[in-house]
Amino acid sequence: MRTLYITDLDGTFLNDNAEVSKESRDIINTLSKDGLLFSVATARSLLSARELLDGIEFNAPIVLSSGVFVYDMKEKKTVNCFYLSDNNFSKIISIFESADKSPFVFFFNKNTEEYDLQFTSLKLPIHKEYYEARRRSMGNIIHQADKICAKDGFAPVFVSLCDKYEDLLPITKQLDLLDGVGYSFYGDTYTQYWFLEVFNKKATKLKGLEIVKDYVKADKVIAFGDNRNDLPLFSGADEKYA
Repeated sequence: MRTLYITDLDGTFLNDNAEVSKESRDIINTLSKDGLLFSVATARSLLSARELLDGIEFNAPIVLSSGVFVYDMKEKKTVNCFYLSDNNFSKIISIFESADKSPFVFFFNKNTEEYDLQFTSLKLPIHKEYYEARRRSMGNIIHQADKICAKDGFAPVFVSLCDKYEDLLPITKQLDLLDGVGYSFYGDTYTQYWFLEVFNKKATKLKGLEIVKDYVKADKVIAFGDNRNDLPLFSGADEKYA
């Protein structure tokens, strides 16, 4: 029997410093050499997760951006990606702008496997921290724009904002009215703020898990998580631990 082990990152596989401990890394790598099928399913994008996972030997693709992407770390290629339609994307941005919010917007070019991450303003200190942390690792991939707009060859995939619960909740009510749009709404592991992440409704951690399971031809899934956005992942697991 081939068993796939899949874990969330923040609050689960990462330690309190938001890092993978050397002990965890060494254990996974030792087991991977013996054939362990190990994966992660995270709300983080590849741009954010790649540095954290550097040095880990993966024998299975990983699930990123809450299921928007499935990515093969060994082959360094995207296995699957769910895009937002232009119509829905326009409506999503209008909803955020009407609430005087400036989300971070991810675009992806499937031909070059390049990312473009845009925002119009940094309204809270945590937004500035988010920007500065990613600027150090991403460089000009993340940048301010006068207007959110896809570059040639790029398409929208993911819209994210960390803010106060009471400010984000009304936005979710409007998103509920859009066909084909899904979102994750959950408390941040490290602060009192909440995350609202918007994407194609087909993209879930469950769907990502199903793609990975089929990709590696696993018979059984054991999942680990700690937050509300891990519930879809748990629904597809034979065993789950929180």
